[in-house]
Amino acid sequence: MLALCAVGGAAQAAVYQADYDEGQWQATTPSPLQCELTHYIPRFGQARFIHRAGEDTKFQIRPFRSALKQGSVQLVAMAPGWRPGSGTHQIGRVQFKTNDEWIKVGPGQTALMIESLRQGLMPSMLQEDRDHRIEARVASISPLRFDEAYGRFQLCEAQLLPVNYDQISNTVLNYASGADTLTVQDKAMLDLIVRYIKADPDVSYVFIDSHTDSRGTRRNNRQLSKNRADMVLNYLIARGLDQEMITSRYHGERYPVASNATASGRAKNRRVTVRLEKENEVNPL
Repeated sequence: MLALCAVGGAAQAAVYQADYDEGQWQATTPSPLQCELTHYIPRFGQARFIHRAGEDTKFQIRPFRSALKQGSVQLVAMAPGWRPGSGTHQIGRVQFKTNDEWIKVGPGQTALMIESLRQGLMPSMLQEDRDHRIEARVASISPLRFDEAYGRFQLCEAQLLPVNYDQISNTVLNYASGADTLTVQDKAMLDLIVRYIKADPDVSYVFIDSHTDSRGTRRNNRQLSKNRADMVLNYLIARGLDQEMITSRYHGERYPVASNATASGRAKNRRVTVRLEKENEVNPL
């Protein structure tokens, strides 16, 4: 009855939720890269909380074909049958397209869903058709056994790195004019790159590319870019990276990314990029 009230008093609704024996949660093996907490909704699909390194926790659901229609989906927290009178709380709305593999919920709404589960409520997805002859759809996530699984999920979260591959795979170090030494901030960033590479076995290659601005002679700029590249290369090796996976190149003043006619442009051109690649990302010659 609570489900029917939540969808605006529709005459009837197709209700999807796990029974007592089906209310299973599964936390993935702890990883520094990603944590997942999954829950199966019978006849509807798979729901999961996912926390990727460097990002906020997000909720996603993968509905079976025809489980939902394209359009708006309402998110609410409903009281289960064994807690009558607790009321229904609004969480928000998401849009669903039939070609979406996963319905993705933002971090703010995800936090409300987690909080409702911790309170013993059922985060639910509600969809009502404009034609009231068609059943509304109500898919609920069970709070049963959530606390124990969420505890394992939190242990995984505690091990996550502060960045993910997308955030660290193309890092730029900038330099003062004529400088080739690494700053404290540069070393901290390189340490983070090393930590990530050691945690992600899919990273196979590291490319170092060093550049200068156009001030000075080409010969001196080429030597300066070599010094900068060597500094980064030697630091990464000293921190435990295999030299065989690293390619180091220096380009002098070639390949500017901004105009050398301005101070701000020259500052952008004085750089070393550290780019990571995975085996399946390398384009064949």
